[in-house]
Amino acid sequence: MGVVEWTRGPTIGRGSSATVSLAVDRLTGELLAVKSVGADRAAELKREQSILSGLSSPYVVRCLGSEVSASADGSGRGFDMLMEYAPGGSLADEIRRRGGRFEEEALIRSRARDILRGLAHAHAAGVAHCDVKARNVLIGADGRAMIADFGCARRTTGGGIAGEHRVMGTPAFMAPEAARGEAQGPAADVWALGCTVIEMATGAAPWQRFGSAVAMLHHVAFSGEAPELPPWLSEEGKDFLGRCLRQDAGERWTAEQLLGHEFVAFASPSSSSSVVPVIAKKELFVSPKSVLDQALWEEDDDDTTADTVDGPVDRVRALAAGAPDWTWDASWITVHSSGPSSDEPDMDTDTDSDSPVGGSSTSVGSSNSQASHADGDGHAQRQVAGYAVASRTRP
Repeated sequence: MGVVEWTRGPTIGRGSSATVSLAVDRLTGELLAVKSVGADRAAELKREQSILSGLSSPYVVRCLGSEVSASADGSGRGFDMLMEYAPGGSLADEIRRRGGRFEEEALIRSRARDILRGLAHAHAAGVAHCDVKARNVLIGADGRAMIADFGCARRTTGGGIAGEHRVMGTPAFMAPEAARGEAQGPAADVWALGCTVIEMATGAAPWQRFGSAVAMLHHVAFSGEAPELPPWLSEEGKDFLGRCLRQDAGERWTAEQLLGHEFVAFASPSSSSSVVPVIAKKELFVSPKSVLDQALWEEDDDDTTADTVDGPVDRVRALAAGAPDWTWDASWITVHSSGPSSDEPDMDTDTDSDSPVGGSSTSVGSSNSQASHADGDGHAQRQVAGYAVASRTRP
């Protein structure tokens, strides 16, 4: 059963067409994240909600319901998707908090195992994520990593993607077959996981030497080269990456097989106290999100802290007072929801990526995750080595 009545709180992410707010379930007091779009983008969010609501794993962010409601900008009817709130931010945020990379291999092993568990569940359910990276992994209050941002996800048939083949994801994390515009399925997620392990170990996505996404995509698609492995990783770690980063998608290990690899099989779970930050003052912080990797959020110098915590509104205000870079809505709105929706629109529209690659602000068909699902503007069609790349650029 979905959330029946909830109260919208402070905005924690905002973009050109979507807003993500903190909210609270008035019956249980549980904190939520609510992504809201206008009527013109409702079909995209409904599709993401339909995919996400079909998954049920501790390692995939939960969809708690959806509803049609007044749009965030007051211009008409919009659509809200209610999601599990992850106070630890994204995995990319955690990497930054730890000095730019994970120095402890044990933490890399633990995070990789959690991501694999989420991928194994999604793949078994016939879903390929198509945009695995640190920005699309959230850290829950108990310290577990959860896959989020299913805006690029596709239902699979066999080993590939049902329907039209399009380039989906973020260039630095794309598998060779995805970069060539071929069928993109679970094996592409495994390649992207390998790239995410490199991101955790080095603090940067692979292929940093390329100055543009187009050049990077061409290289990934046709060079036959795998990303460089972090030299300080253990032999088990390098072997694990070798299983993920095979050029032939059919030769890559599946997520289920990789869960038995010694690199992750005996990884110790991370405690919540070591991963969820206690923030004493406001600081620049990219909250759990994927689509908005730009400086659109402004710090608010006026922290508002409730002196007493009597009800849901006060509770959220007290929590938000110490959280990073949240902007405050002018009012609180109580919303009634009829629970999760199973409607799947016929329209299949890609949402935007958050990560500029190699100094470029161009990304390819990427999407949006929990706390700042906001979309960039502009579309561009490019021909890359004979295949079309549908990309979006920021204004």
